[in-house]
Amino acid sequence: MTVPIHAPGRMALFAISAVPLVFLLGCGVSRRVSNGSSQGLRNVLSVPVRYTDVTREAGLDFIQSDGGCGLRYFVEQVAAGAAILDANGDGYPDIYFPQPKAIGECVGRVGGVLRQRLYLNDGHGHFRLSVGAFPHDTDYGIAAAVGDYDNDGHPDLYVCCYGRNTLFHNRGDGTFEDVTERAGVGVRGFSTGAVWFDYDNDGYPDLYVGRYCEWDVNHDIICLGPDGRRDVCEPRTYTPSTNFLFHNNRNGTFTDVTKISGAAPERRRTLGIAAADFDGDGRLDLFVANDLGPNYLLHNLGGGKFQDVGMQRGVAFGLIGQEQANMGVAVGDYDDSGFLSVEVATFANEPFTLYKNNGSFFVDMTSDAGLAQVTLPYLAFGDGFIDTRNSGFLDLFFADGHISPFAHLKDNRTTYKQKNLLMLNDGHGHFTEAAGALPADDVRVHRGACFASFTNNGKMDILVTAENDRPTLLRNDTAGGHWLLLKLVNHQGSADAIGTRCIATIAGRQKLRIVLGGGSYGGDSDHRVHFGLGTATRVDRLEIHWLSGRVQVLKDIPADQILTVREP
Repeated sequence: MTVPIHAPGRMALFAISAVPLVFLLGCGVSRRVSNGSSQGLRNVLSVPVRYTDVTREAGLDFIQSDGGCGLRYFVEQVAAGAAILDANGDGYPDIYFPQPKAIGECVGRVGGVLRQRLYLNDGHGHFRLSVGAFPHDTDYGIAAAVGDYDNDGHPDLYVCCYGRNTLFHNRGDGTFEDVTERAGVGVRGFSTGAVWFDYDNDGYPDLYVGRYCEWDVNHDIICLGPDGRRDVCEPRTYTPSTNFLFHNNRNGTFTDVTKISGAAPERRRTLGIAAADFDGDGRLDLFVANDLGPNYLLHNLGGGKFQDVGMQRGVAFGLIGQEQANMGVAVGDYDDSGFLSVEVATFANEPFTLYKNNGSFFVDMTSDAGLAQVTLPYLAFGDGFIDTRNSGFLDLFFADGHISPFAHLKDNRTTYKQKNLLMLNDGHGHFTEAAGALPADDVRVHRGACFASFTNNGKMDILVTAENDRPTLLRNDTAGGHWLLLKLVNHQGSADAIGTRCIATIAGRQKLRIVLGGGSYGGDSDHRVHFGLGTATRVDRLEIHWLSGRVQVLKDIPADQILTVREP
C-alpha cells in the first residue's frame, strides 16, 4: 500500500509494510537496538532555544475574561484553557477557546462580548475568528476535550463548564452542532476537564469527565485575604465531586458506566486528566491529578473495569507521602526508557513532581532531575513534555500563575502574575531552565498550555492561556534538528487515534511517542505525533502499535515530512 507524505511545498509517496499482530513490546522497549551512534541526536542539545510572542500578529489578541467583577467567585481561579484541533480539515491546527460567563451578581456588570471562540489557521501564521461556528454559547466554559466520537474523520469538541457541559459535533466544514441531549453527556456542576479514550478497544472513543467540587454561585462563601479584601477560598471549603465515565454506544449515544466501571473510586477535586497505556498491556489507563488529594492511576483491567493503583504504583502522593495541590499532567518518555513517565504541576512551595515509570512502579525523580528547587516559587496549571529543539529528547514546559492576587502578602517569595518555565533535557534525564528562551515580558496569571506545529514546519509552538488576560502564542524560532510528524487514522477512520504508540529507531536509538489523550490543563494539544530527529535525515524503522492490536512497520522514512498513515 502507499501513503502520501505531506510536507510544506511538496508531496511524495512512501511505500510501507503492514505487519499483522504477532506481539506487543511488553511493558516497554529497549534503550538501544544496535551499536549505532546517537551523537546526531545529542548534537542539537547545544542549540539555543528561542520562542517569540506572535500573539498580536497572529490575530489572537483578545481578552479571555474570567467573567468576574471583583467578587472572586470560587470558579474564576481555574478559568480557562484552550484546545487544538483541525476543525475544517485543511491540515493546519486550529484553536478553540472556551469562555467563562458572568454569573451571579456579576451578570450585567462585565463588559465586552463573552463568547467561545474558534480561530481557523491559514497555515501562514495567522488565525481568523470563525463567526457562526457554533449554534449557541455554552455555560461558564473552562476546558475542552477533542475527539472524533463517531469516527467520521472530523474532530468533535466536548466543552467542560460550570453549569452544563456541551458536546459539539463537527459537521466537517468547521461548523458544529449541539448534540448533548441526544448523546446523554450533559454533565452538570463544576467540570474542569475531560478526555476521549477508547477504554474497551471497540474502535469508538469513550468519555471521561473530571469535576472539582460541589460549588454553586448561589451558595458562594465569602473568604477574605490578608488585607481584608475578598480572596479565593481554600479548596477544602467545598465538598469534592465525583467524576463520570461514559461508554460510547457507537450510535451517537453514551451510557453512564461510572459506578460499574470503578472509574471514580472516591470524591476528588480533579484538575488534570491524561489517557495512555502506562503498563504496555494494550489497554488505555487514566492518570487523574486531584487537587489536595491522592492522584488516581486508574489501571484498565479490561472488561470495562478500572482499579486505582496510584498508591501501589507510587504516584498518589508527593515524595514524603503528603497530599499536594495536583493540577496539570504531562506524559512522556523523557529518558528513552520505553516507559511513559508523568510530570504533575503543583502549588507554590511544592516542587512540580516527576514520577519516573520503571515499568511496574513509579519513582519520584523530582530532585534528581533538577526540578525541585527551580519550581518551588511557582504555581502551574498547564504543562507538557515537548521537544523544543527537535533534538529527540523531551523538554518540559510549565504555564505558571497563582490563584490569589494577594499571594505576595502571604509569601514574599511568590507572586500572582508569574513567568512561564521551560526546562531543557540534557539527554540524560536532567533538566535545566532555558534562560532567555521565553519572552521576558510574558508575566501573567497563566492557566492552560497546549502544543502544536501551527505552520507545519515541524517546530513545536506553544499556546498559553491566562486568567482574565490575552492568550500567548509562542512561535518556535529555534534552529533545531530534523523532524517527523505523523497523522494517524485508525481502521474506523477516527481523526485522532488516541492512545496509539509509535516507536521510532533513529541513529540506533529507540524513541517512544504516543497520541496522548488529554494532558496538561484545560484542553488537548495537537494529536499528531512529533519526533525530533536531531541531525538524522531519516527514521530507520517505525513501529505503530494500534489499539486494535495490529503492529504496522515502516522503514527508511525521510525526515522533515508530515506522514499520514492509515491502519490496515
